[in-house]
Amino acid sequence: MKQVVRRLVPVLVLLAQGCSSHDSDHEATSPVERADAAMPDADSAAPLHTDAGRDLSMLQVTVTGPISGGMGKPFTTSVVDLAAHDYRESEFFYEGDASAFAPQGELSKDGKWTIEEISQAHFKSRMLVRRPADAAKFNGTVIIEWLNVSGGADGDPGYMYNWQEILREGYAWVGVSAQATGVSGGGFSLLPGLSMPLVQYDPARYGSLNHPGDVYSYDIYTRAAQIVRGAGDVDVLDGLEPKRLIAYGESQSAFRLVSYVDGVQPRVNVFDGFFIHSRGASGAPFSDETAPSLGGAPMFIRDDIAEPVFQFQTETDVLGMLAYLPARQPDNDRLRTWEVAGTAHADAYILTTGSGGGPSLLPCTGVNDGPQQFVIKAALHALNRWLVDGTAPPAGAVLEADDSGKPLKDEHGNTRGGVRTPDVDVPIATLSGSPADGVSSLLCGLFGSMVPLPADQLMSLYPDHADYVRKVKDSASRTRAAGFMLEPEAQAMIAEAEAAHVPN
Repeated sequence: MKQVVRRLVPVLVLLAQGCSSHDSDHEATSPVERADAAMPDADSAAPLHTDAGRDLSMLQVTVTGPISGGMGKPFTTSVVDLAAHDYRESEFFYEGDASAFAPQGELSKDGKWTIEEISQAHFKSRMLVRRPADAAKFNGTVIIEWLNVSGGADGDPGYMYNWQEILREGYAWVGVSAQATGVSGGGFSLLPGLSMPLVQYDPARYGSLNHPGDVYSYDIYTRAAQIVRGAGDVDVLDGLEPKRLIAYGESQSAFRLVSYVDGVQPRVNVFDGFFIHSRGASGAPFSDETAPSLGGAPMFIRDDIAEPVFQFQTETDVLGMLAYLPARQPDNDRLRTWEVAGTAHADAYILTTGSGGGPSLLPCTGVNDGPQQFVIKAALHALNRWLVDGTAPPAGAVLEADDSGKPLKDEHGNTRGGVRTPDVDVPIATLSGSPADGVSSLLCGLFGSMVPLPADQLMSLYPDHADYVRKVKDSASRTRAAGFMLEPEAQAMIAEAEAAHVPN
């Protein structure tokens, strides 16, 4: 039960009370005006890079593994049969001294600030590695996911949403237990009593792990990347030669990556690219606070960052409770942001298909069943191509909102603008990042809503089934040609349309 539940809620820890307000000089304006008024200065200085993260000669870290024992398999083990895809999964422990950082001066909105080391503490954490068994199938890119602890234990939502693309294209994936909540507990959980940290879940396997607190989480994450690059006395990739490292974080972990990009990466230069999936307006603190507050002061991706940064945002993130809109910034030569219409922060896919096909255990009904999982694989593909040959991802339109930040809707109730797919342009339902009327649960609210269109409306839109399928094919072809969907996902959408009883 607990092993299943920890997968069902890879979502942001919500702080319903005590959310910090926007800066006073922006309070009187609309979210759209706040975003426009606080854009980063286009005149940027050169990146403040060192090569500390890539100089492994003096790094003192101990790696052990592959780990066995205890219950016999890792926590957060893959829900996908990796052997069927010629992949292997292994777990490793790593330990050493991690640094805590503190910002020097104010955390300015433009992200151009510096951090300094303030203390060190010993830690022992773990990483989970999924890799092609055949080195010839490795594409050279390692995705290092900051495991999400919003459910009170480690979750791997980035892998869950992207596993088809990861396995078919030959990525290696590494999940890192970077935060204290996942290792030793003590943080807020959306599922109190139903999930537990590693040291409690399997003491025989994980009892020796030790986390000194989240102020050290950024450096613990960096250490994992350095080990993937070759530090330590154990080759965790078992002979694979990494050419590119992508840092990946979803929800609470995305907040952490915002702060990592702006503060830590210029200091260590260990990652080649970043995938920030479902962030809010602010970043995470450099402290032992277990989660960022919603509604915090907007924080931008610094425009002098040397590495590509991709932001993937749902309606819930941009125009809903995560309140990203004031932090919206224009694309530049190192930043791309896709805001995807008809999507929610979490959805039906992550509850069922993404969790191995099992039923949902959450008491949420009418949840969003939109196109997030179809589009996000194209986003990962586009970021990797950006790293490989310099081809930047296509620019996506923004979701449309009024001056108060509320979404503008089309005649079917779907939000206008954003990255478009057949789910919103050939609709059979109203898809929203906001909860359905009457839903008061903060947890269920993160899953948005889906309301099927009435039968008479479907009949007026699609005279017969063949007309509906033809329109889906046309829309899928446009989405694919624009670069917002890959061919396997386009074909999957078409197959769903062919199997749907529409307009009946």
